[in-house]
Amino acid sequence: MEMYSYRMPRKETLIMPVGDIQWAGESVDVALNMLKRHIQWGIEHDAWFIGMGDYIDAFSPSQRHAIQTAVKYDTAKKVINQTAVNLVDQIYHEAFRGSEGRWLGLLEGHHFHEFPEGDTSDMRLAKMLKTVHLGSLAYVRLKYEQSEDHWNDVLIWCHHGVGSGTRAGSPATKMELLPAYWDGDIFLMGHHHRKFAVPMDRVVPVWPKVGVQPPRLVHKTVMLVGTGGFLKGYPSQHRIGNIPRGTYVAQKMLPPVALGGVLVKIRPRWKASPRGEGARTMYWLPDISAEV
Repeated sequence: MEMYSYRMPRKETLIMPVGDIQWAGESVDVALNMLKRHIQWGIEHDAWFIGMGDYIDAFSPSQRHAIQTAVKYDTAKKVINQTAVNLVDQIYHEAFRGSEGRWLGLLEGHHFHEFPEGDTSDMRLAKMLKTVHLGSLAYVRLKYEQSEDHWNDVLIWCHHGVGSGTRAGSPATKMELLPAYWDGDIFLMGHHHRKFAVPMDRVVPVWPKVGVQPPRLVHKTVMLVGTGGFLKGYPSQHRIGNIPRGTYVAQKMLPPVALGGVLVKIRPRWKASPRGEGARTMYWLPDISAEV
């Protein structure tokens, strides 16, 4: 598990997870203009991005195994490697260029290419965006300064996602189990291509100084977020070569989903106990919300 920490300015923070694009070189299969607008909006509003995996469509786990097993000639390997390089370069220039330095990291998804040098297409994209590769699972800590020697955190747990489910609530049901085992304020998961935001309240005790106030309970919101995607499921007049054939989504008769991404908002806040309870106690209680 990768863990990274960032110091954040003491103001509202916008987080924009981006993933499940599966760029294969043709805009007919990807909502490219929507993706461009999504990234551009984030740049203009000083948002921070997190990559959720599946940036290009080369290759799935089973395809990587088949290629490694079947391809023996060096020239064929070079062609495959160059294809992956081209796809990464294309999606960077088509959608991501200009967002360098605004990424908290890029997760690994299911669709990527492994190069003989020992890195992957996801890692190369992360390098182009001047950020870190978050691997399969990561904690990203956002640190907000309260004083020169005291910091308060918002903890983001993020994973590309696994499993399946055709019901609208299937991925949310899967994520609902996470706070029982993992600490975190925001949980991000992609893979299902669904956009949703489910707030859950945790009851947290606040312990003031002894003899000043009685202890109290406060409600802290934990946000479960499905990060959406930009891969089209049912484009009209879709062709594979000259053959009228639907996408993977259409062939599997999967339900259509609303394309696009999610905007997570964090407002750092130190809340004071109500007046009339003796000396006031300050405690960390950030406002966390999401727009889908």
